[in-house]
Amino acid sequence: MVHVMTLAGIFSISYAQSSNYNPTLNAKEKQSIEAGEVIMRELETKHDKGQTIETIGMMNVPGEFLVRVLTDYEAYPRFMSAIDNVEIVGQERFTATLNYILKPMLGLNKKYRIKIAPAKLDEQVWIIEWHLVPWPELKSMETITDTKGYWLIIEQNDNRCIVQYYVYSDPSPVPFGLGGIVNKLGRDSIKNVFNETRTHVEKTVTPSDP
Repeated sequence: MVHVMTLAGIFSISYAQSSNYNPTLNAKEKQSIEAGEVIMRELETKHDKGQTIETIGMMNVPGEFLVRVLTDYEAYPRFMSAIDNVEIVGQERFTATLNYILKPMLGLNKKYRIKIAPAKLDEQVWIIEWHLVPWPELKSMETITDTKGYWLIIEQNDNRCIVQYYVYSDPSPVPFGLGGIVNKLGRDSIKNVFNETRTHVEKTVTPSDP
């Protein structure tokens, strides 16, 4: 497991607590999240292709516990249904290089390699960021064009976090005429990752955690 490094940051109070890192939410969205719903929205992207999706919701777990779960990379397939396997192919002090092998989508088996690193931005704020790196052995149809993103975890109290899951992805190349279907499947997969993670951590956390 990768250890979390500490960075300087600024923390203040809002909702129950607020932060300069809090995702932007209107009053209705805040009420929805407080009620246990998940906000999912597509954002504008600077890239020519692909899509950027953010998913925001509450998870009833301590922040440090959630970070431990999300940095146990090889365990992802146990609770993320879209992932067939995760291999750690390199590890430095704070950064891991991972091979992702996804379950087949539209008959295609996609694989890709990322670098991922956790950081503690403030006393109760963590981020886990990743970006795509080359996997030279793969052919273009075996992999994706790009992905980057992060988990942002903002602890509200000892057992509650606002969590933002931000993902940019470009799955191209895809079979001709199937781009819209692939984008929808991608959106569904992102929402599933968030919901499956929430279900898993809330089920496994114990009163003594973190």
